[in-house]
Amino acid sequence: MNTIKEVVAGLPIIISFERVKDPRVEYDEKHYFVIPFHLSDTGFSLHTMRSLPEHIPEINDLPKRRVFHLPNEHYEATLREHMVASAIELSYANNGEQLSPLESLANGIDALDNKLTYGMLVVGGLAALVNPLIGAGIAVKAVMPSVTGLITKYGLRPVGEKLTLRQLEKQSKEAQALVLKQFSQSDTLKVVNPILQELEFALRTNESQHDPLTDPNLATGSIPQLENEQANKYWRSLTEKAVFNTYKDVVKDVKQHKAARLGPEDLRWLSILFIGHDG
Repeated sequence: MNTIKEVVAGLPIIISFERVKDPRVEYDEKHYFVIPFHLSDTGFSLHTMRSLPEHIPEINDLPKRRVFHLPNEHYEATLREHMVASAIELSYANNGEQLSPLESLANGIDALDNKLTYGMLVVGGLAALVNPLIGAGIAVKAVMPSVTGLITKYGLRPVGEKLTLRQLEKQSKEAQALVLKQFSQSDTLKVVNPILQELEFALRTNESQHDPLTDPNLATGSIPQLENEQANKYWRSLTEKAVFNTYKDVVKDVKQHKAARLGPEDLRWLSILFIGHDG
């Protein structure tokens, strides 16, 4: 699915929706990748990504989980400090419940995603139909089969009827609010991601100090919290995609390499990392 890119208060933000092909994955997840990126004022970018197993509708009964992927433990505080300093809202209505700092941060990022996308990614592209169909009545079921998750059990409008633009926007917002609520009530994990850990190390070393392809590479490490008989190592593909979305244009532009701290050894490693993600 296409990505959305924005810069908010100096922080580059990328938002995407991905399908996981591994049939053993049994979660509906939101991932928050904090990616070292020296072209930004903050020194990092934020890539949020919702991932679902293939053939699972966007509104579903799968257990929800939110996962922060960090290059090291210090990046959580750095991200939080930036959002506070930039007056980016860190929380939204939570019915008076006491939230942990990590849950509050996740809620704030979700709310920011919401504002940037108008719910487009939350319901699998429904809101993307709005602009081309202004003023027209549309049959949602015919043009967007994936919205079959909007069924009566959730108290939403039937998908078979024709909707005006206003009705379509209302249904999209209802679905979006439901998904946000589900994720706000889910578990939130924090992990040090080996691929991001290697990227951070590679960017602060030169070729004589460290070559990711010939020297011991931190990216070969594991994330025990995300690896079991159900989940396997799907996180690797998602991380590679997040790094690809962040760096693909920079890698192609030689003029940006120095400012991005990309040496020839880093470019060689990224070219290998990006295989399979440029389609």
